Amino acid sequence: MRPDGWNCTSSASRMWQPASTASRDESPVFSSRREEVRRQVGGDHAYHATRADLLRRLGRSQKSRAAYGKAIELAGNTAETAYLTRRRDQLG
Repeated sequence: MRPDGWNCTSSASRMWQPASTASRDESPVFSSRREEVRRQVGGDHAYHATRADLLRRLGRSQKSRAAYGKAIELAGNTAETAYLTRRRDQLG
């Protein structure tokens, strides 16, 4: 155990230490990386559908509805659009 609380007995824990520290502290590096990922997958309906589902599970209906709307807008076929529309409409 190191003085800063990390138990670095494996290479995996050493590898993930900076990432978990950054996400916990909301450092500028983590923030910019998060935004970069959002830009890269922002045009993918699956990203927005997954985000919508997670927000729904957290009880954040308004944001979930918006994410479902974006996923519907980007969906590639009628079956996906119909499914996402049903999920959005279940929010009330």
